[in-house]
Amino acid sequence: MATRPARKTPGVYVTELDAFPPSVVGIQTAVPAFIGYTQTAQLSGKPVLNKPILINSLADYQQVFGGAPDPLFRLDEVTDTTKQKAGDYDFKVYDATAAVWKYYNLINSTGTQFNLFNSLRLFYANGGGTAYIVSVGDYTATLGADALKGGLDVIAEQVGPTMLVVPDAVNLTTLADYQKVSSKMLDQCGQLKDRVALLDVWGSATVTKDTLTQVITDYRGILGDKFLNYGMAYFPFLHTSVQEVSDFDYRNITLEATLKDILKLESANLYATNPTRKTAVDADIDKIGTVTLEEEVLALNQNLTAALPLLTDMLRVITGKDDVLPSSGAMAGIYTWNDTNRGVWNAPANVSLTSVTSTTFKLNNDQQADLNVPVDGKAINAVREFVGRGSVVWGARTLDGNSNDWRYIQVRRTLVYVEQSIKSSLDRFVFSANDGNTWASVTSMVSSFLQGLWSQGGLLGATASDAFSVECGLGSTMTAQDVLEGYMVVQVTLQMIRPAEFIELTFKQKMEGASA
Repeated sequence: MATRPARKTPGVYVTELDAFPPSVVGIQTAVPAFIGYTQTAQLSGKPVLNKPILINSLADYQQVFGGAPDPLFRLDEVTDTTKQKAGDYDFKVYDATAAVWKYYNLINSTGTQFNLFNSLRLFYANGGGTAYIVSVGDYTATLGADALKGGLDVIAEQVGPTMLVVPDAVNLTTLADYQKVSSKMLDQCGQLKDRVALLDVWGSATVTKDTLTQVITDYRGILGDKFLNYGMAYFPFLHTSVQEVSDFDYRNITLEATLKDILKLESANLYATNPTRKTAVDADIDKIGTVTLEEEVLALNQNLTAALPLLTDMLRVITGKDDVLPSSGAMAGIYTWNDTNRGVWNAPANVSLTSVTSTTFKLNNDQQADLNVPVDGKAINAVREFVGRGSVVWGARTLDGNSNDWRYIQVRRTLVYVEQSIKSSLDRFVFSANDGNTWASVTSMVSSFLQGLWSQGGLLGATASDAFSVECGLGSTMTAQDVLEGYMVVQVTLQMIRPAEFIELTFKQKMEGASA
């Protein structure tokens, strides 16, 4: 009953009493923090480098951080006739004067590749929503472990993120540099206990059958043993369709003189019987490198691609070669979609990825067996290709695969959800009277929250009492000395849901006329 204030003036007084006890409000479970390099970092004209910025869409991101980096590809002529016959080239053009075909490859000569923007595209393509962005530098900066670690220090002070995603880390020069970043991610998650780390396997962008075992062994070797249940690793990289041919133009190809020569050969082939058209097209080709205004460049590129299909083919090759991304951005989107549509207590797995055309390495069952159930327990989740389904997330384990408590992703993330939701709601009881009324209120509040979670299917048990228990009181969770020292101890026991990871089908034949 509420305490009635002392009245001194005669009259009628109205007192409103709460009909419902205080409640636990569930926290958001899928709010990634992306850390990496951006084109710019300006908000309302002010720099926001190394500051967490909340966004709700790709448009929000672009207003503050700009767009994608521009890759540069050089033209390499393929003179080896064996490679020419084997089709080991990107495109060819006929030289009518010399009466020979010329073969070329487009080689990425950008240097450092920055993954953040396109990973964010992949995040939104797969169900992403709210996210934090921390820019640690622009595209002119040198990719470095210290800068990424600095971004992690910044986001450690931010309340709200529940996932850490650093897609640029896989492009660090050495595995030792990658270790500095991944270890800091795991340490932060384990210490704060309100977030998990989505990790990519360093070195897997170009992995082959011959190097697979070594790449995975080296990766596991740098993970250490601390806070592994807060980390989820994914393999391999992905070929994506987040970029389109229209995102590129002739400026993405270096060696302008060579490019002009190739395009003029194509012009001669196409317009040999139309000299007027050839002259106009050649005049446009000669403008390459001379126009500087963005509008003029785009207009010139449009004219050239319309007149010369070979240039479109070259830009299509660039699009295909610049489409490789680590899995973490897509998985952040899948986690968000999963939590919104199925609940955090379900595994973010057996889901087809959107805007992914294929994986960079096609795993078979034997290869995944070692990834999923290794001796050291450091499980790596696979993205597999299945006929009719595309690229599918085919794993749901944390890096702590040998732990019966923390083996599965949804167990770890559901516990984070429960712990942080209850912790946040118990703040109101700090400095409250440590007595039976408070204990009863806390027990009722937490029980009501867990009852709701169980009724949604988030806890295992035929009845609510099977699924959870909540205790708080003298003689059960506290001693008299605890009360004297100001401790209120709440004990929560949960029965968590684990996935049906291995489904066995058993068949038995029955003979006609024979009894079972």
